[in-house]
Amino acid sequence: MPSILEDGRIGHANRPNFYPTYRSTISFLPWHRFVARFFFLTAAIPFILTTWASCIQLNTLAFSKIGVELPSLKIWLSYLFMAIEFMWSLDALLLAFVKATTSVARWRPRLRLLGDNVPSVNVMIPVCNEHLDIIQDTVRATLNINYPRHRFRVIVSDDGGCDELRDWVAQQSSLGVQNLYYTARVKHGSAGYKAGNLNHAMEFAKILPGGQAEYVAGLDADMIPERRWLRAVAAHIVRDSKLSMVCPTQLFYNTPHNDSLYQSSAMNWLCMDMVRDFAGAGWNLGSGWIIRQEAVDGIGGFPTDCLVEDVCSSMLMLADGWKTAYIAEGLQYGLVPETYLGHVKQFTRWVVILGAAKCQSAFAATSPKPPPGTCRPRSDSLVSPARRMYTSNRISAP
Repeated sequence: MPSILEDGRIGHANRPNFYPTYRSTISFLPWHRFVARFFFLTAAIPFILTTWASCIQLNTLAFSKIGVELPSLKIWLSYLFMAIEFMWSLDALLLAFVKATTSVARWRPRLRLLGDNVPSVNVMIPVCNEHLDIIQDTVRATLNINYPRHRFRVIVSDDGGCDELRDWVAQQSSLGVQNLYYTARVKHGSAGYKAGNLNHAMEFAKILPGGQAEYVAGLDADMIPERRWLRAVAAHIVRDSKLSMVCPTQLFYNTPHNDSLYQSSAMNWLCMDMVRDFAGAGWNLGSGWIIRQEAVDGIGGFPTDCLVEDVCSSMLMLADGWKTAYIAEGLQYGLVPETYLGHVKQFTRWVVILGAAKCQSAFAATSPKPPPGTCRPRSDSLVSPARRMYTSNRISAP
């Protein structure tokens, strides 16, 4: 087993010798960790309030049964609001159950793989008509990570069929870069969008020298990884044989100074995704992830019938008995949409399609006999996406 350096004091660690300039972008002070234990109150309080509102509606209906004349419209509105409040109460109860794990959960330590005895990894960069210079920055940064060159390969999987990109990759290979590959598939219709592109890249890896690697990792075309990225995420999955996927925080280097549209999504990275991880239901968030090849093969590859293949694949692996993890560590930096229309489109994809994916995956019924320890992850998947849709729509408003 590869040597692993553990940092038990998140944000205040001794720096590894081979990272002399290491400084964590995301740090958690002791009082941060103390306050995080009370995250469950953000769901418990709404549950109490919505339950109280339901009782008011029940009292209104009770008056109509004891001879008090009420307008029919008021009675029907009472039924309607009681049903709405009941649904929100149930949603809040499930969310409180999931968030209650923050009071007893163990903070995930920061780990690093040491030495050259490390697992093999295929790093896939799916692209589709992004600007060439953006893709080049990502590829160069990936090739420059602190990881033995003979233990990882970078596969640029191009759904846009860009001749310039293909020629540039070929040029890098002619200059002595031996672990960089280019592939493009022949598409028929949508062909599974990004999921189909990732599945194609995994099939392409089979014909490379040495065949498939033990693990597969992915970066978005605009996400520039830090040099320690692969050693950081791989350490978690190597340490736990039941762990199928690890995904880090996404940070952005073009966020506006005032960030009026809240494009940094800090609430997600530093709160919601951490709560999911405490509950044992960490999501694949689309970039920077590493997945055990055995696990993704077990679910038949990335699901091509869903536009949020990252989150959906996490649900399927959880239902298959695997564990997933999210690590709150700044290991990659990307781009946010530069226009309001682009921002709205992105949130529409994240929110509306994610809600459909939850319904489509039928996560609670995927496995007839749920594996032990999957109760909390399943509860998280059943929490209604309505709250997420409401919050995102509020954030998207000008």
